[in-house]
Formats: sequence, C-alpha cells, structure tokens
Amino acid sequence: MKAVLRYLGGKNRLAPWIIRHFPAHTCYVEPYGGSLGVLLNKAPAPVEICNDKDGEIVNLFRVLRSEDAGRLLEAVMLTPYSRDELNDSAPAGDAVERARRLLVRSWMGIASDSFRDGRSGLLVSRNRVPSPATDWDRLPETLRLATQRLKHVHVENRDALDVLQAHDGPETLHYVDPPYMPTTRTRTGRYAYEMTEDDHRRLLNVLLTLQGKVVLSGYDNELYNSALQGWHKDSIKTISNMASPRLECLWLNYNPQLTLF
Repeated sequence: MKAVLRYLGGKNRLAPWIIRHFPAHTCYVEPYGGSLGVLLNKAPAPVEICNDKDGEIVNLFRVLRSEDAGRLLEAVMLTPYSRDELNDSAPAGDAVERARRLLVRSWMGIASDSFRDGRSGLLVSRNRVPSPATDWDRLPETLRLATQRLKHVHVENRDALDVLQAHDGPETLHYVDPPYMPTTRTRTGRYAYEMTEDDHRRLLNVLLTLQGKVVLSGYDNELYNSALQGWHKDSIKTISNMASPRLECLWLNYNPQLTLF
C-alpha cells in the first residue's frame, strides 16, 4: 500500500525489507506509529495495536477506522492542491476536518516541518513524476485501502513505553520505530514529540525486559549497539529525507532465520 502520510522517518519504502524479518505472531504492536508504513503493508495479525503520542496522527487513524471515513475521503477529493489550502491548514474543526488538514500539511508542504504547521511552502516540482498534485489526486484511493486495513486495529494515544509493557507477551511482536537518535541527525525538533538520548536509554531498558519478539529500527549508532549486544542486527543502505545516504538498521532480540514463517 502507498503511504498515507509523508512523514519524517516513514518506513513505507523499507516495509518489505522490514517485514521479511518478522516471525509468526498473535499480537502485533507498533508503539511509535507515525505513518504506519509497516502495519499497513504487513499481513494482519489476530490482535494489532498501533500507538502514537501525537494526537493529530491518532485522530487521522481513528477517523479512517470509523463511520466518518467516507466523509474524510470525500473532503480530500474535493480539496484542490493549492497554496491557499496549505496556508489554511492549521489544526482546527471537528475530527474529520482535523484529519483533512493534517493530510494537507503532510502532502502539500515542502518539508517534514510542514507536518506540524504548514509553513514550509507549497511542494511544487517541474521534474518529479508523478507530480505532487498527482500524488494528492491519488490519495483518496490509498485512504480507502487504509480504511479496510485498519478495521480491526486498536488505536492508542499513550506513552510508548506503557503500550509496550501493556501488550507484551510470548506471542507478541513489537515493531519499535522511535524518532531517530539525536546524534544521528543533522537537525532536531522536527517531530511533534522528540526523544533525548536519555529517552532512548529508557526505551532500551524496557525493550530488554520484554517477553515478546522485538524489532527495533534506527540509524546505526553506538548507544543501540552497546546496549543490545547479543541481539541480531541487519542493515540496508538508504537515502534520508534530506537526500543523503544513510545506513538503516534493525536490531532483533531473536535470530530471524530460525523464526521466519
């Protein structure tokens, strides 16, 4: 499935590679949901939980799995790709209108900064195919598919560590994709809820206590490598949102070759 949101660190393009590492599981948990690029592209599990601390993201996914989804799809279809729409996209209105405005900021803004306030300017490209306006025109069909996929997904708006611990168990798979470590990025302050290095340490401490299988995403960094010695690690070369080459890594608390289904 194509991306529902343009989102800093979104894993839509990497989803097939990530999913290949997943073992069989009864319960699937994404504590840092973001654009849900992985969940929307994996086979459904009997129990699925997605979570994000950003209430605007959570509102979008709650609308998509509700009886109001049709209203949102119609509103997006009737919204032109324009600078005026982007300039008037600050969070406001009822749940459907807030969701529509989030989509406008995400798809029409130049950079990930626009995701929060829409101030980055309209995304226009002479050379990109398909054009940004074409991407917007095709978005309702992606939203329709997401509506079907999210029907049986439980959507949370809590602290990620609480969600990890609340839904842990031997049959649980946790796919953990937190904001990138500050030391691996050229800029911070681009997520609505950032994580400090100490926040990442607290996350690692919780991951080490879980009974379930864990797949942790991030750019290669010494903190993860040091804390997760003995975990399986895989990596792939990729291009960041700033068009620079990066090494995207997965740390797993199991050997994927022994658990693939």
